[in-house]
Amino acid sequence: MQINFYLIFTLKKVYNHIRYKDKEEIMNIQINILKFFQSIRNPILNAFFLILTISTEVPVIVILTAIMYWCINKKYGQKLLFSLTANIAINTGIKEYIKAPRPIGTEGLESLRVSTATGYSFPSGHTQTATTFWTSLMIIFRKKWMYILGSIMILGVGLSRLYLGVHWPIDVIFGWIFGIVFTIMFSKLFDIVDKNKDYKLLLLTLIPFIIFIFIVKSESYIKMLGLLSGFILGYIIEDKFIKFNTIDEYKKEISFSSKIDTNKDYIVKSAYYLNF
Repeated sequence: MQINFYLIFTLKKVYNHIRYKDKEEIMNIQINILKFFQSIRNPILNAFFLILTISTEVPVIVILTAIMYWCINKKYGQKLLFSLTANIAINTGIKEYIKAPRPIGTEGLESLRVSTATGYSFPSGHTQTATTFWTSLMIIFRKKWMYILGSIMILGVGLSRLYLGVHWPIDVIFGWIFGIVFTIMFSKLFDIVDKNKDYKLLLLTLIPFIIFIFIVKSESYIKMLGLLSGFILGYIIEDKFIKFNTIDEYKKEISFSSKIDTNKDYIVKSAYYLNF
């Protein structure tokens, strides 16, 4: 818990050092990077990067995680949702604490799709969410094609935020870093909790998040913490009392039962012929 707070406080100092002490040099580099992406814009690339950035927005992520949870594998869906809700809460908390302005409105820059670029800039929410989503899938499936697809999507979504001119490069870089690091942490934590049914450990993870409410004092952060808390409580209730099976798991049970019935039928028929 102390490590988490120390990380956030240190992060703010580092960010302020980059932004203010070395402001002119660092900001010029970042502006030049954004201007480069702006210079290569054309209708085809506009559509391509818009699709990438939309792929990580709430409606799409909700649909994909719902399919995973309800139709493919419940545990995979729970693991994915835990990493997503925790990362979203962390991202919002850091944004509300550091309060970094976006590049939107900067002289010489033209930002696109600004209607979805709400709130503060650092770190990039789209980038961290995409990184969380695809890193989770890579951890879950551990297939070569998933590593390749996931890496492309993580890189692509981050670059789309620069192409659209709605984030600074430093926002995207830390969105990648936080997404990878925290997703690995929360994935391992979920595995431990789910294996040992140690629900108290999950509830304990909420303590630093709750304490941070009094530091950041943000309505947006409280809402995202509510999302994480809702998932944790929902997971505990479902795991202890409901215990539903996904379609995939149900099919496996049906298939297994059919094999048992077939074997029983074979034994009965064999016994019948032996008697004669």
